[in-house]
Amino acid sequence: MQTYLVAVGLMTMGLVLVALCVAAWFQGVEPLWSVILFGLLGVYMVFLGVDEGWLSGLEVTPSHLRIQSFGRWEEYPLTRIEAVDGLRDILGGGIQLVLLAAEGQAIRVPLRRYANAGPLAQALLDALWLQNKELVLMPRLARRLGQPPFGVFAAKKSGR
Repeated sequence: MQTYLVAVGLMTMGLVLVALCVAAWFQGVEPLWSVILFGLLGVYMVFLGVDEGWLSGLEVTPSHLRIQSFGRWEEYPLTRIEAVDGLRDILGGGIQLVLLAAEGQAIRVPLRRYANAGPLAQALLDALWLQNKELVLMPRLARRLGQPPFGVFAAKKSGR
């Protein structure tokens, strides 16, 4: 529910900004390029709200991670991931995982949209751990979630 509120808020702010820019255009506000620039920012905010609420997705399998943004899916093999960190997401305040790949690529995985963000993060960490037993979890993420395996994709460690 919180995700949809953020999405509708972004869309509303974008529409208000576009309306103000159109009104400024007809009133002859100078410089004209500033009106156009802020109008384009408003259009971008509307698209960002639509993406945030309805066009984003996430799939975790034992071998791949698929992230949908603006209706387009990107697939990442989990074998390339060497380290994982967790950040606070500025939109909605949820957690965002940052996967660090071998070639220096950082893949951001926002989990704020999902009511099951904790189990989803654990599933992703289990899948990463299955692909790389030497996976490095940054200390703040390890304190928050613990160490894999969690029992989602991999069997839990005994003695826990």
